[in-house]
Amino acid sequence: MNQPSEEGSGGGGKHLLLFVDDEENILHALRRLFRKEPYEILTAVSAKEGLSLIASKPVSLIVSDHRMPEMEGTEFLAKVRERNPDIMRIMLTGYTDMKAAVEAINQSQVYRYISKPWNDDDLRLTVREALRHYDLVQSNRNLNELVKEQNKELYDINRSLESKVRERTKALEMKNLELEAGFQDMLELFMGLMEMKNPALVGHARRAAVLSKAIAAHLSLPEEEQRICEAAALLMDSGILGYPDSLAKKKIEEMDAVEQALWQKHPLLGQATLKRIKRLEPVGQIIRSHHEHYDGSGFPDRLKGERIPLPSQIVAVSDTFDLLLNPPEATGRASVSEALKALEKERGRRFDPAVVHVVGEIIEKVQETISSDEVKVSLEELKEGMTLARDLKTAGGILLLPAQSRLQTAHLEKIQNFHRIDPIIGQITIYRNVKDFNSSGR
Repeated sequence: MNQPSEEGSGGGGKHLLLFVDDEENILHALRRLFRKEPYEILTAVSAKEGLSLIASKPVSLIVSDHRMPEMEGTEFLAKVRERNPDIMRIMLTGYTDMKAAVEAINQSQVYRYISKPWNDDDLRLTVREALRHYDLVQSNRNLNELVKEQNKELYDINRSLESKVRERTKALEMKNLELEAGFQDMLELFMGLMEMKNPALVGHARRAAVLSKAIAAHLSLPEEEQRICEAAALLMDSGILGYPDSLAKKKIEEMDAVEQALWQKHPLLGQATLKRIKRLEPVGQIIRSHHEHYDGSGFPDRLKGERIPLPSQIVAVSDTFDLLLNPPEATGRASVSEALKALEKERGRRFDPAVVHVVGEIIEKVQETISSDEVKVSLEELKEGMTLARDLKTAGGILLLPAQSRLQTAHLEKIQNFHRIDPIIGQITIYRNVKDFNSSGR
């Protein structure tokens, strides 16, 4: 009797149930009761045979009689618990055998004990609930194993990130010693690193910086705070510099739980990167809190309301507003009015109501400025360091360089060579560089 019944065999992923009773008629009755259920069934006429079966079969649940020769049900189920505590255990006992019921609970820690004769519907429901509990335990175990594995990967990524941060920090320190560069030079360096990682981040950051500075000015923040707001928007995504491309370019809704947890650390990593540079330390503090929500549901510190620094709230609104107008995938773009309505829906939840109100008041004044992040130049005006805002093609349709390419000497030579053969007609659209961007009053 140690083979699966025909009714239960054949389907992959089915739960395997083991019925143990020294009376054949009881086993037949149990098999009939569950023949239409989506389970595989094993039967055993003794506790010894049952223990042998669980050693070789992936049993999910056992239903055992209490009164059996050689070994009673309580002792049998206690041994099952010792050998495989995950198996769900149900004991059948007579109405009057309360001692067995107490032993089953105390010694064997059974899921349920059921009196004989049983009610068919009650027994089926009990088994179904026990298996749901079994599935939950298994799912939690699998999830824990996955988390352990991904935590190890996260640890490795963080170690790599720390190394890259050290390398880039050393490069920044050397740059500072060499140039004693001002605030804008340091921003330019970081923007260059971000552009190498993901060129699309740069255009987004620049537009968000324009709006952030305009909001800060409208709220009459001191000029230094306006400057910090602008810089924080420019560098708000600097924390992803050490992330693998597979994560950095993935949409949030496509990330699994571990990836989302890692992504939510990028404000902290951004702050840590800037902390080593004294002039950028206040910028890092703003970046840390730019994903906090006004109702306290944000990250990383669950700050709420006025506990969130105002510059961080300004950057948060500017970040979201620009992503609505200019989504990375270039589809589903919102109009200005639609973007304003989206902000209004989050007023008092994600965003500070006062900051949302300011956007509505100033949008007409800054709208043209925000959209003018791109400028057109002639072929002769192209210089090393410029970044293409559009694909660069010849008149014949040959793609010379894709959008977001940062021009180098070799690129300029290639462009000139192709121009002689297949001319480039009209002006070329580029992004303003960081220095021009800031010195122009934007």
